[in-house]
Amino acid sequence: MTDTSSLTQWLQTRHCAWNTPTSVIQEYVRKATGQSIAHASRLILGQDNEVHDVVTTGDERLIVRISHKENHRFEAERWALHAAHQAGVPTPRVFLVEQASYDDTTVMFCIEEKLPGKSLDMLLQEGAAPNHAIDQIGEVLGRLHSVKVEGFGFLRPDGTGSLASFADVMLELNGRVPELEVAAKKWGVPASTVATSLDILNAHSDLYAFSPAALIHGDFGPQHILVDGDHISGLVDMQDCSGNHPIIDLVNWDAYYSEQIPLSRVRASYGNPRLFQENFDTLFQLALLRESLIMLMVNAQRENPNGIHGFIINMERALSSFGHMSKKVMQKG
Repeated sequence: MTDTSSLTQWLQTRHCAWNTPTSVIQEYVRKATGQSIAHASRLILGQDNEVHDVVTTGDERLIVRISHKENHRFEAERWALHAAHQAGVPTPRVFLVEQASYDDTTVMFCIEEKLPGKSLDMLLQEGAAPNHAIDQIGEVLGRLHSVKVEGFGFLRPDGTGSLASFADVMLELNGRVPELEVAAKKWGVPASTVATSLDILNAHSDLYAFSPAALIHGDFGPQHILVDGDHISGLVDMQDCSGNHPIIDLVNWDAYYSEQIPLSRVRASYGNPRLFQENFDTLFQLALLRESLIMLMVNAQRENPNGIHGFIINMERALSSFGHMSKKVMQKG
């Protein structure tokens, strides 16, 4: 489990480096709504964007996210949020996605509707148990996955995937071995564990025949589910949206949030029993293995040690399901 205080400190440091001038934020809020800012507060949310909670002079509630990266994904996210909304998922309207420049800095704005409610993650931390909303999670996820996508992998701005097949998704690490080996070494994961993991992923390629791609959230968890009263009022933050197999979102939940809400409870209301037949359990462990390896690289790139122990535990769990126990991992840091 991640040390909460350590993660909070890491996020604070990361967010403190992002400081878009108020005048620039004011300008783009006017562009998005035709109104000025009446009140704004800074939010320390997520690892990728500067975030502001804004109320306009016309009493519109907004979330303003500002990406300081070149490879922002706001345009693809806008497509995904709209497509999900059409399928009956409560997602926010996006009013503006636009690039801005000030001084020697270029950023990308995403200004969207602030939906009512509080994150399920926060409610659970407060000791609340919104059972009716919790029992809606699978239903909402099923609606999201009912949206069909052309192509697999991260979505482009037009809503198409960048890869041709699910096999390309599951085997993409074959083309990133040097990066993976560097990340594994950084976190104390033996090279033999990486090699075994890749061998297992490659050996089960016959299970990767899946089509068409479904719309995947990509970071599906309680922190991105809003609850208002006794019902789910919003599904937010789809920057990691992709065309993929639905199992990807289910694995994400099981890997990171099953201690809060068991995956079995999410599955109970999902509504597509065919998904859980035949080779589901094997494919689930393969997807968990892939996810764990990818997160080693993601956190190495971000210089973020938080959560590494959990990634390694998930990797070991997946490997053991195939009869492999890797050498003891000596986590660094």
